[in-house]
Amino acid sequence: IEQLQEYSALLPNTIRFLPKGENKEYTVDFQECGECIDIFFDTDCPISEEAFTIKCANSTQIGKLFKKLFAVWVSKNNGYYFECIALLYQIFSELQKSNYITLKQYQLIKPALAYIEKNFLDSKISIPCLAEACGISESYLKKLFLKNFGVSPVTYIIQMRINHACDLLRSERYSVTDVSQMCGYDNVYYFSRQFKAYMGTSPSVFVQRYKSSK
Repeated sequence: IEQLQEYSALLPNTIRFLPKGENKEYTVDFQECGECIDIFFDTDCPISEEAFTIKCANSTQIGKLFKKLFAVWVSKNNGYYFECIALLYQIFSELQKSNYITLKQYQLIKPALAYIEKNFLDSKISIPCLAEACGISESYLKKLFLKNFGVSPVTYIIQMRINHACDLLRSERYSVTDVSQMCGYDNVYYFSRQFKAYMGTSPSVFVQRYKSSK
């Protein structure tokens, strides 16, 4: 069990995200009265492989959405499930509006973005090297990626590989094994598992569905 001190203390109007399957231990230093709403949800593509917190700039609006979502879920009225999904997307939308990096911060990670753009098929891309190229720490690099793209640098790279794999598969010129190798994967089975994790279906089924849709 990994203990993360930076996530153990939460201030008011803070949102904490924990990836599915996380097994963390938190230290309780003190307790105080307050409100906390937990939402469990799945997405076709993982939001992040790492836990993170967001301090809400427009906490009043987002707080209302969380409370409304809770009330709708508890009511169980007709259509409550889809209304809750809609409210969750509203929360994501508000978070994206209120959490962004400044131009100065974006300039800091531009060297990493440029390097990833040219070398995302290289399986040996190193996060420490990306941070060094930007002249910032690894933790700050991850923070800026999470804030601007909603994912860690590792997930950002994987998403680029999977998107490229989709383009190659749609061309119908290569086998799944070929695409796996072309996208920097030494193991086709690992590629297939990662592809399914991000696309919700295996590469072979993806190709079949693409062919049938034409």
